Formats: sequence, structure tokens, C-alpha cells
Amino acid sequence: MKKFVLRLSTMMAILMAVLSGVSLFWVSQQVQMLERKQRVIKQQVVSEQEGIRVLDAEWDYLNRPDRLERLAKRYLRSMEQVEPEDILKNANVVPEKPTDIEMGIVPAAYPVSKPKNLTAKRVVRDTPEVKISETKSPNPTSDFQSVLSQIGGIDE
Repeated sequence: MKKFVLRLSTMMAILMAVLSGVSLFWVSQQVQMLERKQRVIKQQVVSEQEGIRVLDAEWDYLNRPDRLERLAKRYLRSMEQVEPEDILKNANVVPEKPTDIEMGIVPAAYPVSKPKNLTAKRVVRDTPEVKISETKSPNPTSDFQSVLSQIGGIDE
């Protein structure tokens, strides 16, 4: 019987082949795992893009000019246009808010008796007068489209 002798170079070649096979198997498994993750992420991106399209459509639907005009007439009809006479020319005429003690409200830590001789003080501020320039305002319009055309030159 012959003796089977393995050389060192043969053993190294077998070891290298085994290590190469193991590393190839490990890399292929990692690639497959990353491809699965990539598919999941792509599906999530598509889903988010669809959600964005739906939200854009809802936004466009809710911002229709006829709907906004109807809502403005419904909820803003009680608002009035501010007249120049309604604007204060001097901020000094606005009284200061009275403090709790001036109003007769005493914290619990103080005696319960009512403070004597409380009168509201008028504070005069050193503020310059506000001057209102007389300018002609455009005629109020009830049509939403004419308002849009005045603001940005938008016509249908």
C-alpha cells in the first residue's frame, strides 16, 4: 500500500477553496438580505408618493375658489371694514389694565380687610401720535374672482 502524502501547498489550496466557498455563501446571503430590505423601502416610497398625491388632490379640492368664496361669505359676513375714524390717533387715551389690588382683589397672604382709598390711576405714555394718511381705497367687491384679478392679475 502506498502512503498518501499531502504536501503543504495542496493543503493550503484545499483550505483556500473552503474559505472561498464559505465567504461566497456569506456574501450571497448578505446581498439577498439587502435586496429584500431594498424592495421593502421601495414599496414604502411608492406608498408615501401615493399618499402625497392624495393629499395634493385634497388640498386642491379644498382650495377651490368657489368653495372659499362660499366659506368667506358664511363665516366672515359679520366682519366690517375698518374706517379711518375707528383708528386711534393717540395711544395715550387707552387706559392701562388695573392691577388686582386696584380692583379690590387681595391675595390670601394679606389681611382680609379691604384696602383703603384705591383709585384707578391713568398712566400717560410718552408715545408719538400715530398719523393716518388719507388714501382712497378701492371699492369693495363681492365677487371673489374680481378680488383675485385685482391682487394678482388672475383672470379665468
